[in-house]
Amino acid sequence: MTDFPVATPPPVSATLLATLADRAGISTRFWDIFGTEHVATAGAIHATLSAMGFDLTSDASVIAALDGLEQTDWAPGLAPVTVLRDDSSRSVAVVCKDSDFPLHWTLTTEDGTVHVGTLAAPGPDNGGTTCRRDGMTRQCLTLPATVPAGYHHLSIRSGTAALSSGSVILAPAQCWLPHPLRQNRRLWGIGCQVYSLRDETDFGMGDFSHLQAASRRAVDLGASFVGVNPLHALFPARPQDASPYSPCSRLFLNPLYIDPRTVPEFTACAAARALLDSAEVQAQIQAARQEDLVDYPAVAAVKGPLLQALYDTFRHSATAERQAAFEDFKQAGGTRLHLFAVFEVLQARWPDKPWMQWPEDYRTPDSQAVTAVAETDADAVNYRKWLQFEADRQLGLCAALFSGSDNHIGLYRDLAVGSNSDGADVWADQSVYVIGGRFGAPPDQLGPLGQDWGMPPLNPLPLRQQAYAPFIDMVRANMRHAGALRIDHAMSLLRLFWIPPGFTARDGMYVSYPFDDLLGILALESHRNRCMVIGEDLGTVPDGFRSRMEQEAILSYRVVYFERYESGLFKRPDTYPRLALSCATSHDIATVQGHWSGWDIALRHRLGLAVPGVSRDSDEAQRGQDRHLLLAALNDQAVLPAGTDLPEQATLTTAQKQALSVAVHRFLGRAPSALALINLDDLAQEESQVNVPGTVNEYPNWRRRLSRTTDAILGAAETRDLVSAVQSERLESLPA
Repeated sequence: MTDFPVATPPPVSATLLATLADRAGISTRFWDIFGTEHVATAGAIHATLSAMGFDLTSDASVIAALDGLEQTDWAPGLAPVTVLRDDSSRSVAVVCKDSDFPLHWTLTTEDGTVHVGTLAAPGPDNGGTTCRRDGMTRQCLTLPATVPAGYHHLSIRSGTAALSSGSVILAPAQCWLPHPLRQNRRLWGIGCQVYSLRDETDFGMGDFSHLQAASRRAVDLGASFVGVNPLHALFPARPQDASPYSPCSRLFLNPLYIDPRTVPEFTACAAARALLDSAEVQAQIQAARQEDLVDYPAVAAVKGPLLQALYDTFRHSATAERQAAFEDFKQAGGTRLHLFAVFEVLQARWPDKPWMQWPEDYRTPDSQAVTAVAETDADAVNYRKWLQFEADRQLGLCAALFSGSDNHIGLYRDLAVGSNSDGADVWADQSVYVIGGRFGAPPDQLGPLGQDWGMPPLNPLPLRQQAYAPFIDMVRANMRHAGALRIDHAMSLLRLFWIPPGFTARDGMYVSYPFDDLLGILALESHRNRCMVIGEDLGTVPDGFRSRMEQEAILSYRVVYFERYESGLFKRPDTYPRLALSCATSHDIATVQGHWSGWDIALRHRLGLAVPGVSRDSDEAQRGQDRHLLLAALNDQAVLPAGTDLPEQATLTTAQKQALSVAVHRFLGRAPSALALINLDDLAQEESQVNVPGTVNEYPNWRRRLSRTTDAILGAAETRDLVSAVQSERLESLPA
């Protein structure tokens, strides 16, 4: 991301700006994970408030903004949305004039059931909590105990005059947990990057057929779940932009994961079969298949024409059942699916331009020009919807492999923390994104220099005005076909590190989000989709955040290499929390073998990403100490295979590498954590890591393929030995 010049602070009172920032949920000072205090400049505060939509042209406008926020709590009628929990008071705040009483209210639940009642004027006998101010009264309306969890509509009137309406979201007290976890059982699974999966017949990258095969193998080994990278839609016009954590849309799937050969129309599609059998296409596939890195443009160049041919066959000769299923899918997808498809058609027109540089008539989704696209390019729009329909069907087949067993959780999906600024989500919901702003992270273990993730944050103020609809739809889409959902950078539910327009990560500050409301929505969607929630809580974690996650039955995310005391000593497995998913490594850090050898240190110094002032010799000496401490922890738990002599030197023999991997994962399996995740990269004993934080083009992030086929990895004797060691540690349930 290009550094912008730092803006000059405007001639507005710094005191007023600080007051408005505080009232808007902006923390103008914070301490990073290393204990360093950061204080925001007046210019950065001004830029952040401006990005949130406040008029800051003068002291008077700032005072007016403060008055507006103050009045929000006393705005007549109902709030746009009220989120309640099953285990708390079912009270909705109502603000009105004293003369409006008595109030008559109507609550219409999702299933159409209507509840009515009357709210009497405030008095000693009404039992409500009442506040008064300037002739206005705020009183609590208590909903009936029979109202079920769900998304409901509440309206109030005075006499025959309608006064106000709003959404009421009633959510369970906690997120859903599967039966084995409620019985204190400990389960394990395998995590993979789908695109990295390899076999003898792939197109140069892994797809949903490979995920099915890997899941079947994992289940046979005794795994309860299979974790995957985010499967979000990326940019068909720019297939080289491969980061699943910077997607075009978090609501839809990446069609490159479709296997054309398993599309139901493939057998009947002579054009697709002829294309696939042609010497030219076979040569392209063979070339892509040989690569150690995924060549996304090459894969897209092969799959694109195949999928188009299959769609043409679907259009003309699909079974009535398939056609009806497609119509149902489009109906369920509604406006969001339609706008996404239209966006992809428009993006194909101007592949080299972000939507902010499209002709002006196409920059907003509700323009007449955009509406006309559905007519002028109806077939192209329908094709994009069909791609989502087929991707969803194939992902559903992967999830179905886990049905029928109480011990199976299923697919463990991953939700990225944001969407790319020039993607479909931001284009379709411009009012809830801070266009021009970005977010990231302050200095932490993963990014000692701080991180700018280059994506626009959601604006909490209009998000609430829209009754959280964009957030609800996003969570629901990613819980589909999932038994567990990982929330990347889960702290964003509470606060997010904003980098104001015109500034760099050095000037970032935290902005608060409606934590309680978002947690309630997560709980409701979790129960509806029977999908447990895992919060990735690495980095700078606010005080009390993890205890609140535990209260909400959201699993923590613990990585062995980060679970240490201040002295550097590794924590023993029995100190890990029960409500957690624990793993040895993640996509953002070195593999077990790469960490031991110092592969990541060499790369970091080669790319200039090391902590300033710290030499490579110093880093390698520290890694030597890390190896010493890890080996001490493994010996303390007696998890090394019998007769193994594991030296502390960086270079190991093949047998020693296997012993290290078994020991680390047995250590992991011993933890009381409900879930233990074994990464396929570690089973394959890969040394290079998937992603290097802080890099874009310097390292081939999200491209590295596994060095062996999935069958070879999961069928190896070494894998069976490691899995057996983990299973032996996970057999017993924990005491209640």
